[in-house]
Amino acid sequence: MLEVEARWLRARLQELPDGELSPLLNLGSSDLQFRTEVQPWIDREVFAPLRARGAAIVHSDLKTLPGVDIAADALSEAGLSRLRAVGARAILCCNMLEHVTDRAALAERLAALVPAGGLLVVTVPFSYPYHPDPIDTYYRPDPEDMSRELFPGLRLVRAEIVDGPTYAPELLRRPWLLVRDVRKLAGLRDSPSGTAGSRLRWLRRPYRVSCAVLRRE
Repeated sequence: MLEVEARWLRARLQELPDGELSPLLNLGSSDLQFRTEVQPWIDREVFAPLRARGAAIVHSDLKTLPGVDIAADALSEAGLSRLRAVGARAILCCNMLEHVTDRAALAERLAALVPAGGLLVVTVPFSYPYHPDPIDTYYRPDPEDMSRELFPGLRLVRAEIVDGPTYAPELLRRPWLLVRDVRKLAGLRDSPSGTAGSRLRWLRRPYRVSCAVLRRE
């Protein structure tokens, strides 16, 4: 998650009353270390303000790890049942849809978890390099198209493409990454996305994220 994306999420969640945010289910949460140390802005911008408001937050991921409250696969019946038992009023699904082979099936399960009057907040890259976890289908929609394609039963409340940083600051911090990127551009390392895997394409143009807030009427 980009830091600017986390700030966007914080701003959108701050606009909502407490009663619409708890319990909140965070799907594809990763572990506590990732949220607090690897990308500390996730906890600082998104979850710390929610905890301060007294919101109940349930983190879910595929693996049993520290900071994962429910290890479950939403695409399985058993996993969906466990997630539904949370009784979430709001659901976060951030940077997950590009990492599954059947995003339509995942979207259907996500929508099924949203109760009447409930919210679904989704983010997905719009302009971003190839980043497998463990795969990257290179799904890069704008938020309106994503909403129409994957969540026809939910009303789109807000759609925005958020601009982040370029690759340049990261390359200045870790210049040895240039070797990897040049190899990709030279075709010396295969990538399912070809030269799209090289972050050098983002040296001067920003990373961008599609962000959407949806509601079930």
